[in-house]
Amino acid sequence: MVSVYGNRLTLWRARRHRLGIHLRLGHAAGLSLVDMVVLVRNYRRAQGEVALSLDRQRRIRVTSFKLNAFSSKECLSLFRFRPADLGRLVDLLQIDVSFPRTRFSVGSIECFAIVLRRLASPARWVDLEELFGRIGAALCHIFYSTVWALMDKWGFLLCEWRVCFMRARAAFYSEKIAGSGAYLDRCVGFIDGTAIFIARPGGGLQRACYSGHKRKHALKFQNVLTPDGLFFHLFGPFEGRRHDMTLYHESGLDALLSSALVVDGNKYYLYGDAAYLIRPWLQAAFSGLMTPEQEECNGTMKVPRTAVEWGFKDVKQTCSTLDYPRKLNVGESPVCLLYRTAALVWNLRCCAYGGATSTFFKCPPPRWEEYLGLKEGGTGGVAADSADDGGQASASEGDGDGAGVLPAPVNLDAGSNADGTSGGADT
Repeated sequence: MVSVYGNRLTLWRARRHRLGIHLRLGHAAGLSLVDMVVLVRNYRRAQGEVALSLDRQRRIRVTSFKLNAFSSKECLSLFRFRPADLGRLVDLLQIDVSFPRTRFSVGSIECFAIVLRRLASPARWVDLEELFGRIGAALCHIFYSTVWALMDKWGFLLCEWRVCFMRARAAFYSEKIAGSGAYLDRCVGFIDGTAIFIARPGGGLQRACYSGHKRKHALKFQNVLTPDGLFFHLFGPFEGRRHDMTLYHESGLDALLSSALVVDGNKYYLYGDAAYLIRPWLQAAFSGLMTPEQEECNGTMKVPRTAVEWGFKDVKQTCSTLDYPRKLNVGESPVCLLYRTAALVWNLRCCAYGGATSTFFKCPPPRWEEYLGLKEGGTGGVAADSADDGGQASASEGDGDGAGVLPAPVNLDAGSNADGTSGGADT
């Protein structure tokens, strides 16, 4: 949504014109300026607002977006990636967005930068005009066009269970989880649901989206998080009142995991909290009256299981616009699309800089080429190793010790908005 600020010049010009007519009519009627002091004051204000709007338009017109103009620290704060990494990532993603109707001339790097900046903070479009040198309506159009193109091409990385990718790293994942002190020796990931708080919806959705547990309106997503910090499988959205097991059954994982987690004759499994039912491919925490051994087992899995909560936190911290329910209106903005895009952005960032989860498990994330299913060092082709793909793995793990040395996590200030906007800004 574009703010009415974009039309303020037209509105103030019209108001100045009307006030000017009233002043001329008053002068013709013999009234003095003292008698028309209110009209004079309003006219001078309208005149000043028109001058400010014209000056702003001039500044926007002469501004052009240049990524190299930002330092590494500024680029991390505004776009969540360093300049050199951002350019290389755009080449790998092959973002190609065309605008045949509006005839915008926008490069791939600028398109992706607009998406990252919009997700990084709850800034209004008007607050981004001087950064990119475009009006709010153009930025809004470019943002949604790029998001749709990005998820249309790379959405399978989150929506499909990548069998070959998991089989290539299953032994590595289980080794790292067991090395953290967990009693489970073949666990490859953690499953849990999360609630994304939204504005109170209309159209009869208020009761369906209300979560009695959270006491707020929300949409629920289910995620499988691997020990390297990646969102491996994201399912949703569902109404906020739904239970985690409802999302699990609706996602179809129960029928898929029975064969997808068998690697070289070894049965691997996921781990969830006590809300999940126990399956051979899904282990859960002990509940009810427990023996000392069961309590000890729960204790060893307590901290590793919270890694999935760290993942939810990382996405909201990296893309903090998702942490402002007032900007997430069901029926007015594509909340599901925005959250999926934010999860993909976090995965790409995690592959470059690591995160809290990968640091805790000492589990280096894969390289971009490996995660995207591209050939090593190449930029073409997509290897969508989905559940029905029986081909080779997207990338070899070699001796199974991960993808190089784990980089130091980058400190990220989620509340820093370079444009000085507050969280309650209207869209």
